[in-house]
Amino acid sequence: MREPEDSYVRVAVLIMLWLTLFACISATLIHWLGPVHHLMDLIVPPSGAVVFAGLIIALTLRPWCLRAVVRISLLIGASMLIAPAWFYTLQAASTPGARLIDALPPVASLFVILLTMVMLFIPGRRAFMAALLCWLLVALPILTYLAFHPDEMWTPRGMDLLMAYGPVSILVVVLLPMQRGLTDTIKRMASERERMEIMLHRDPVTGIHNRRLGERVLRDLLGGTRPAGLIMLDLDHFKAINDTYGHPVGDLVLQAVAGRCKALLRPDECISRWGGEEFLVLVPGIDAAGLHMVAERLQLAIAQLSVAPAPRVTASFGATMLDGADDFDAALRRVDHALYAAKEQGGNCVVQAGVAPNATV
Repeated sequence: MREPEDSYVRVAVLIMLWLTLFACISATLIHWLGPVHHLMDLIVPPSGAVVFAGLIIALTLRPWCLRAVVRISLLIGASMLIAPAWFYTLQAASTPGARLIDALPPVASLFVILLTMVMLFIPGRRAFMAALLCWLLVALPILTYLAFHPDEMWTPRGMDLLMAYGPVSILVVVLLPMQRGLTDTIKRMASERERMEIMLHRDPVTGIHNRRLGERVLRDLLGGTRPAGLIMLDLDHFKAINDTYGHPVGDLVLQAVAGRCKALLRPDECISRWGGEEFLVLVPGIDAAGLHMVAERLQLAIAQLSVAPAPRVTASFGATMLDGADDFDAALRRVDHALYAAKEQGGNCVVQAGVAPNATV
């Protein structure tokens, strides 16, 4: 219930309500078709069926009322078990010759289900308090009666009631919190693993993806059927920046370039630091003209950066479309040759393999 908007919680509650409705309808038919008819047995199950059918309709039409529906269903379910427990216990205790094990409907298993629902849908310590209250109102009167009527307690039905309202109920209340704690532990471990996975694939200087992830995405694109493009960019004269202003300024330049490029790319486009001052950009679902436009947009954005005290920052770009016959090394060789051609033209330009060069200075 910590995330009541999640669809899986609503589905779980709907399943619970449908099963409860089915149980109420089944109990109604059993009591109507049985040889002995007790007034309470003819009233409680059909009334519960009507209420739970209404809750199903309410939750379907108003999913934001999930908390209220769960609380009402638990309250109604508890009431449907409390009423027969007290009614038949008091009747058996006050009527000579009457036996509780003969009159009490088969609701012991439903009590265990009620405790399970309480422990699942009520958070924290309140679940224990609610479970204890249910046990006091449903199980305690029956167990007290059996304690004072050993002739009924040692019958098969009496032993079944004793086990259901005693050890089985305690096991449910104890084991479900353990299961919840185990689930929370597994979630924390999965979250920690995801965090470690992110750190493993994150470049520590720029904060973007590292070469390991870039290689994985490239292999995925090579194995796919969608058209895709590959861009490799290399900062011009970056060694001079490091030598003149020091590596801290060089790191600032790398961070600024990575941040600007990432901001210009779509969520499905991947930029990774390939090594040193080289970056690799992978663009799925694009044609050659679109790939050239992406590279030019990145080139112009980098040329407009200002990272004091470094002078103007520029980058050379190589680009290529991924061919269906490409393997990993062939694609990298082709884009690397295009990048080398851009460097030969003086840098700050885009050269696309198979397309006439278009320099921008």
